[in-house]
Formats: sequence, structure tokens, C-alpha cells
Amino acid sequence: MAGRPLLDSPPPAATSRSNPLGGFRMNAPTPWPIVDTPNTHGMFMLGTTTLYLCHMPMFCKEDHHYQMTLQVSLDAASMATYLADKAGNPGSAYNLINLDTCQFTLPDLATGAVTTYPAIIYRDYSNDGGGTPSNPIVQSATVTVERVLYYRAFDQNIPRPDNLSYILFGDGQQAHLDHYIAADPDFQHLLTLPEAPNWLSVTQLKAGVLVTFPPPSTPIGCSSPLAPGSYPVQFQGIATATVPLQVGDTFWYSTGNMLNMNDPCASQGAMAMGEPVAVA
Repeated sequence: MAGRPLLDSPPPAATSRSNPLGGFRMNAPTPWPIVDTPNTHGMFMLGTTTLYLCHMPMFCKEDHHYQMTLQVSLDAASMATYLADKAGNPGSAYNLINLDTCQFTLPDLATGAVTTYPAIIYRDYSNDGGGTPSNPIVQSATVTVERVLYYRAFDQNIPRPDNLSYILFGDGQQAHLDHYIAADPDFQHLLTLPEAPNWLSVTQLKAGVLVTFPPPSTPIGCSSPLAPGSYPVQFQGIATATVPLQVGDTFWYSTGNMLNMNDPCASQGAMAMGEPVAVA
């Protein structure tokens, strides 16, 4: 099975990118479709003690115009295959995509209308061709949605945060970071931390909280803005709630994968960490 290009065709070129908040608007007579249509959805897989799925969003298509994180479980055989494969390939990005025969909308997941679905699990992923999964390791896993941890539709009237902001979540044994995606252009950045922070209760970690890092949110870089190390972060952006957070290696970083209307790093090639590009 091919990758993202089969899920959706590349977006048409926009005739206007004048939105001062960093988003885009399609000029008339091309109205934005309000009603979502059932589709296939790529989800990155995080965690081994508890499995989480982070949706691969797209600013250019309503069906994928969401940042979403799910806590899920797999059937026993598929989970065993995933864990064994991941143990042998610790640096690989894993993702799954619901089968074409079982398409749904993300609001279906958010409301509980869909709680289980079949999916293909892949090891490795690239931005080639708008996003391409590589090696299928499970052809039909049964995904059961335990709960929706985070769900937010993008809103072009809400400006991006001044500083780098991330959703921090986990189960107490493991903790993860998911970059708060705000406006086109932006980036998807996923990390698993070396250890769960001790300044947050397990209940709060399970619910998910926002943390803010010192670097500004722009300009957008073509690689991870966070090198491994300890950072002073603000809990919920509160200056008087500054705490240390140890960051490890990046699991996934991309400005491509059809996230943005135009990938700002498509022609940049390999770049030094955090090297900026202009934000329109």
C-alpha cells in the first residue's frame, strides 16, 4: 500500500496567503467545505506501556484539519508484533492508517461514534511524495479507542503562541511531547521523554497539560528546535510555574507530510538544527 498520496490528492494552489495570523484563505469562488467526509487517517504511534496515536494533520483539507491524540489498545497479536519490532528498531517512526474499507471522520472518533477500527501498521515514514509509510508489519490490526486525550480543530482567528508550546502527556511510566500546531506554516514534532517529570501528578499527566519552552514559536525551523537536554518550561504558560523538563531524542519532526499548504522546507535539504525559514 502506498502512503499519504493515496489518502488525499495534493491541495490546489492557494490564490491568497494574506492571513496575518499565518493561515491561508482560498479566494472565492472556492468555499471551504464545512462538513467532514469519511476518510483514511494516518496516526503516529507513541509509547509501549500505553499506546497513543497522534493524528497527521493538514491545514489544506477539512477532513484532516485537526490536532488529535488518542489513547488506544491493539489486539494482542498486533501489539506483540509492534512491541517486538519497535524493540529491534528503536529509532524508527511507527504509524498506522485505517483501512480503506473502514473510513470515518475525526469527529466520529471524538464523539465515540467510532470506537474500534481495522488498520495497517507501518515501520518508518518519510515526507517523500507528500508522506509515505514504508514497511507494513501488521496488515490488519484491530484498534480500540480507549479515550480521546486531545482534540482541537484549527482556527485561523486564533494566533499561534509567542513561545514554543507542547502538549505533555503520558501514563506515569512514560511521558511524551506533541508540539501545539497553530497556523500554516507550522510543524509536527513528537518526542518521548527520557522519564516522566516528577513535578506533575500522574492524573494530570494522563489528562495532558500544556508546557511552554523559552524559544519563540517563529521563525519555523527545518529540524527540531529542541536538542536533548534540560529546559525550564512554564506549566500552562504561567511564569511563576517554571519547572525543569528533560528532553531526549526526537521521534518525528516535519514541516511536510502535507501539513502545510506549501512545505517551507521542501527545497532546503538537510539543515542544521533550528535553522529558520521565513513565515509568510
